Amino acid sequence: MQVTVILAFIVSLLIQVGYPLGVILLYRRRAQTTWAPFFYGALVFAVFQMFTWLPFSAFVEVGWGERVSTAQGAFVWLMAMAALTALVEEGGRALGYRYLFPRNDLRLTWRNGVAYGLGHNALETMWLIAGLTFVSFIAYLLAGPFVAAGAADAPGASSQALLAVGNVSWRQPVIVALERVFALPHQVAWALLVMESQVSRQKRWFGFAFLYHTSIAVIIPGLGRLSGFVLAEGVNLIFAVLSLWIILKLRQISAQRDQD
Repeated sequence: MQVTVILAFIVSLLIQVGYPLGVILLYRRRAQTTWAPFFYGALVFAVFQMFTWLPFSAFVEVGWGERVSTAQGAFVWLMAMAALTALVEEGGRALGYRYLFPRNDLRLTWRNGVAYGLGHNALETMWLIAGLTFVSFIAYLLAGPFVAAGAADAPGASSQALLAVGNVSWRQPVIVALERVFALPHQVAWALLVMESQVSRQKRWFGFAFLYHTSIAVIIPGLGRLSGFVLAEGVNLIFAVLSLWIILKLRQISAQRDQD
């Protein structure tokens, strides 16, 4: 075991839990919003992603995705899965706006839309991603003594698995934390774009959310596989800035609508 890897896991977990929670608490205090839109955002993620689409997509990936052998086929598969994920996620958001918000007399305002996106992101990051990171951390701690003792050098699938877990680099948990930092503005931007489609009654805004979501889900993982995490996360940073611009632009549109 390496101290740098252990510290990287700890820092990654602190960021994954503290960052979205801190943003929610700060935003709620400044925007004076209720907890309802945050809760609805988390509920939509749980229903449409965590307990339905994500397990199903993982099953499909194991059953069919691993059979793709060509680079062209892998790209097509990535495109298809990214598009389906974006459609399910943004469609779930739209249904939440339509059926959950009226239950608590929540208006489709920019402030509530931001809270909705933050709630969605918080459950995804603090529960799902941080949970997986924590499991990986425990596996690394348990596999370390076996690797150090040379037990993983023996032939066999289990030994190779131990070797892979025990030789995790400090970069992996750091990359996960960095990706989750950039994911927050993406989730808020998508939530606001979907909300705009309902407020303006123009479906093109939902199309923008779907295409933007699909693009990020294809470009970032694709670059990561082809060129490594430095380029991939560099491009992700550019997308995060674009997401912030979308958030602020939709705020202006909402303010102009209220004035009219």
